[in-house]
Amino acid sequence: MDFNIFQFLTHERMVFLAILSCGIYTGYTDFRYGKIANIYTLFLIGFGIISQVLFISDGAITWAHSCITILGGLGLAFAMFYTGIWAAGDAKLFWGISLLMPPSAFRRTPETQFHPLILLVNIFILFLVYVTLTSFFKTTFQQQKTLISKSFIAHLKRFPRRLLQVLSYIGVGGLAFYIPSRLGIELDLAIRITLFVTIVFAFNKGVEKYIPQKYETAFHLPFLLLAIFLAIPSLMQLGTFVAFIFFLPWFLLMFSSFIHSLFTKEVPIANLHPNMIPAERVVRIEQQENPTYRYMKVAAGFANPAQENIVVDVSAEGLTSEQIVQLQQLAVEGNLSEFENKLLIQEKIPFAFMIVIGALVTLLAKGMVYSLVSTLELSQILENIKLFFS
Repeated sequence: MDFNIFQFLTHERMVFLAILSCGIYTGYTDFRYGKIANIYTLFLIGFGIISQVLFISDGAITWAHSCITILGGLGLAFAMFYTGIWAAGDAKLFWGISLLMPPSAFRRTPETQFHPLILLVNIFILFLVYVTLTSFFKTTFQQQKTLISKSFIAHLKRFPRRLLQVLSYIGVGGLAFYIPSRLGIELDLAIRITLFVTIVFAFNKGVEKYIPQKYETAFHLPFLLLAIFLAIPSLMQLGTFVAFIFFLPWFLLMFSSFIHSLFTKEVPIANLHPNMIPAERVVRIEQQENPTYRYMKVAAGFANPAQENIVVDVSAEGLTSEQIVQLQQLAVEGNLSEFENKLLIQEKIPFAFMIVIGALVTLLAKGMVYSLVSTLELSQILENIKLFFS
């Protein structure tokens, strides 16, 4: 039988080869130098937009679906960059790959057309596996036990207040599900979830900005009633809900503790290098009693837009040479002696590799990554790979 290269190089296989070839090289440069060249991500984005046009012309998707993919993928990429989780190169790599992914790669997730979200979930499932495996090699059982115990106790102390906050968020965010259903509007599940998260985020920012902290508890109470009305119609579901709200934040807190333990280290200011990623902020505080400034550290949260009082912010882009010179000058002047002239640095996490591997696994699994290994049958996994290349 004659071999025909054009019959072999279907669009899906070309996507696979493009992701694999660009992904391996960009993953290497990201891990080795902390940079991803724009030419590779722009190639993927350009190829991805062409792919979207081809999907529409073939009738595989509609214009509306393509717009959801393009704008939704861009929105997720920007959110990951804005919150400081990914560098700009990682975010652009994710967006390009999300545009490339063919509709057939999500055959087993018919409940949603928001495919970039499925890809993002798969990537973070791989990240969870990566952190779990790394913890076994880098920490002892006793250290793991201590981290779990400390995070549990810390969560237990804050749980009553956190429960009230989360339930009020559910009440406000639940409007993203309630209002469209009352109006007879059918929305994609992933779009409703995105609206839910957006509403909750905006609500939380509004509370932080306009509600004094001593009044926050009273402010959340009416929204608790709204949550019970919208989302918890029975006592059985209420118990399940409370258990879920208890264990999910505890898991996230414990996961955060593991990440902090595994991927951060204190580095003397004198030994800092460009592209090192800060894991904490350095903030300048003006003292009222005299015209001098005091410098203090603030735990890393979401990355914020640059402000005048922030000397160093958490950013996946890493430290610049100018920031390092400024920190070293402050150290010489004794302004950083309060924290021993050291800065907490985050070790490099190979997110570019995880984005690429997440995309390849999504292609093979035809959806969520767990569907590839749900049966735990090696023969079925090999059959999926064989079918992809046959």
